[in-house]
Parts: sequence; C-alpha cells; structure tokens
Amino acid sequence: MKKLLFGLLVILLLIGVIGCGGGQTTQEANSGSRDVIITQTAAPTTTTPYASAPPVTITASNPDKSGITYTSAAIVDRMVIYNAYLTIVTDNITTALAQITDLAANNGGFVVNSNISEDQNRLNAYISFRVLASRFDDTMKALHSLAVDVKSESTSGQDVTEQYTDLASKLRNLEASETQLLELMKKAGTVEAILAVQKELTNTREQIELIKGQMQYLEQSSNLALFTVTLEQSKLVVEFNADSRKTNEGNAILFYSNVSGGFSPYTYEWNFGNGETSTEANPLYVYNNSGIYTVTLKVTDDKGSTTEYVREDYITVQAGWSAGSVVDSAWAGLVGFGHALSALFIGLGIFSPVWIVILVILYFAWWRRRKRKA
Repeated sequence: MKKLLFGLLVILLLIGVIGCGGGQTTQEANSGSRDVIITQTAAPTTTTPYASAPPVTITASNPDKSGITYTSAAIVDRMVIYNAYLTIVTDNITTALAQITDLAANNGGFVVNSNISEDQNRLNAYISFRVLASRFDDTMKALHSLAVDVKSESTSGQDVTEQYTDLASKLRNLEASETQLLELMKKAGTVEAILAVQKELTNTREQIELIKGQMQYLEQSSNLALFTVTLEQSKLVVEFNADSRKTNEGNAILFYSNVSGGFSPYTYEWNFGNGETSTEANPLYVYNNSGIYTVTLKVTDDKGSTTEYVREDYITVQAGWSAGSVVDSAWAGLVGFGHALSALFIGLGIFSPVWIVILVILYFAWWRRRKRKA
C-alpha cells in the first residue's frame, strides 16, 4: 500500500514538472514515453499592414504507458487583433447608420451596439460593429465613401500569435496529463489513491477549460475586426442666448453663441438691431439708447456654408437714471396734482346750488332740534 501511494506521488510530481515547461515557444521534452515538439517559423516583413504572415505549426506526439498514441497538429495563421476608430461627418445621420449596418452584414460581421441622440436640433450617433479581418481595408474605404469629411481616424493591430502558441502548448500538456491521470484512476486500488487522483484531475480540467476559453477569445477577436464610429451631421446649426434680456441704458449684455455641425473654424457676424455689429464668438455689448431690439447672428463654416439665427424683439433697454429725468418726473407730478385740484374746484363750482340747498336743509334741521330742547 505504501509503495503504491509513493508511486502515485512520484508520478504526480513528474506531471507537474512537465506542465510547468509548457509555456516555451520552442521546446523539446523527453520523459519516458512522452515527446512534445513545438516549432514556430519566423514571419517575414510585409509591406501591407493587414497582410497575413506564414503560419505557425504546432505538433505533438504523446504515447502513454498503455500504448495509446496522442497526436495533434494545428496550423495557426499570424493572429492580429485589428481595431479602428473614426469620427466622420455626414449629410444624413439616420441614412448613414442604416448604410453602416448593411456594410457590417455584407462584410461578414454584425453591429455590436449603436445609439442616436438629438441635442439642440442636431443629431449625433455612435455605432460599434465587427467585420471579417480580411475585409478590413474594404470596410475602411466604404466608410470614407459615406463621409462628407473624416475628422479623425486611428487604427491599431495587436499581434497575439505568440500568446496563442503558448496557450496551445499549455493546453496540449494539460490534456496529456489528463490522459495519464485517467489511466492512474483505473489502476488506483484504494479510496485514498482514487481521491488524490480525482483532485488532480479536477484541477487539470479547470485549467484546460480556462485555456480553451482564452484561445477561443483570441481566435474570435483576430477573425473579426472592431470598428467604432462617431457620426456628426454636416448641417450647420446656430443658436445664441444673452445673460439678460432686459437692461438699462449703459449696461453691458453678454451674448453666447452655440454653433454645431458644419466644419470648423467658424466666422461670426452679429447684428444688435441698431446698426452696430461684432465678429466675436461671444461679444459683450452696451446699448446706449432705450428701445426694443432684434438681434441676428450669422455664422459661416470653413467650407462656406452659412446659417442665420434671428430673435425678434429680443432685447429691451430702459432709460437709465439722470438728474434731468428726476426733474421731469417731479414737474410731471406737480402738474398732475394741479390738474386734480382744478378739477375739484370746477366740480364744486358746477354743483354749488345743490350744496346750498343741502346746507339750508341741514341748518333748519339743526335749528328745530335746538328749539325743542329749549
């Protein structure tokens, strides 16, 4: 019994030593009846950024003690994960999104996510999609043809061939270890030995599944390139606001422009409604005369497109304080008071007979009351 357990421990130790050496790119391991050979051919320099290099070849032959031979061969192309990021300007956001969706499907891919929003009468959109890596260049050209202008563009490529090769080597060693553990399981004669082998089998299977998942992710990512596109509309949208719509003569008003779409840089032309203008983006202006003013902002983008925004009767300017205005107000008040007194006396004069009759009646009433008391 002790000899059997000692033999199991020695075998498990040998298996662990073999598994630790699985991460090398080029190696040859000989342990009894186990041979693993991994070779990788160097990739030549290519002139195009998306060309495939010569494949990497991985072979292994693993005979075990039972005489069963485990053989596997795989040819892995140079694995590169491609990503592209673009910001494009288009005439119609909705139409462009539909065209990009069709573009992804026609190039063997699919839309990952997309959204469209509206801000101040201006549409913005975002779309992320995948296409076959072999159609990367064609997709890029198609996106350029949809755009009125490409504001930004960047691409990246991550070569994961070595990482994939290392994972394949580790997977092969783990699968061979699993095969040997299964054979040990058949030969284990005690519960303790079976439990020890079963525990090692469980750990080995977990590592195998983890590596398979990583390899599958690399395969899918290198097979499908990812495009992330932000869309802006070419329509020029112009608006403005003021920090105050009512003010007094001599006070400054700050105007804020809000321009989107089109192609920067922009040029500005303000008309404050009194014949005066400004070419600043956010001018500070002083009205010196009272009144109600219509304000206009005209914006021209870098390609000559022009949009005008008009706000009718937007600014109200009141007369400011002055000594003359105070005197005028006081005189107007005095004149008004005089008019009121004149109206009172005129009314008394017109209705004087009535007042006399009323006074006579009141006098006789008072006299009779006094006489009675006497």
